Amino acid sequence: MEIHGTRFGVLEFEENEIITIEDGLLGFPLSKRFLLFPYGQDSSFFWLQSVDEPEIAFIVVNPFDFFADLEFSIQDEDTRTLGLSRSEDVEVFSLVTIPEGRPEEMRTNLAGPVVVNTGNRRGKQILIKEFSPRQPLIPRELRARYLNESDRRKPVTKGSRRRSRQTEKQRSLKVAAVG
Repeated sequence: MEIHGTRFGVLEFEENEIITIEDGLLGFPLSKRFLLFPYGQDSSFFWLQSVDEPEIAFIVVNPFDFFADLEFSIQDEDTRTLGLSRSEDVEVFSLVTIPEGRPEEMRTNLAGPVVVNTGNRRGKQILIKEFSPRQPLIPRELRARYLNESDRRKPVTKGSRRRSRQTEKQRSLKVAAVG
């Protein structure tokens, strides 16, 4: 099988790789079948790509990788819906939002995690009122450090050089206007 998406182009996959979320995700009721694959090598982030609407893809994380003290229980009704009988078959993902131009402010939705039964590939987005739908992934005290490290890793591209020149040109114009 394959889908033609706007983000990844053609994705080939086997039918047994599909995660079915019968109720869809909040705000995306038409997307019921998804693929999950790593964002990158050795990354804690994953893509949750809709098979039904190829233009829709979410970045997700396993919230337990970021919040060691996180605990919640799954309601019996949800357990039955997912066909869960063993804790080893449970995987949990939470959707990530990355504000444009401010990756240090990325956050995840702990109030609506997606629980997946890895045995039968059924998933469900559950609601947990005790947690925030906008939980920062990077604590405030570590954001400056994150920015410094991400700046060091940025490759120099033509676009960034061009922006630098424009900024210098704009500075010159401001100085000329003042002086």
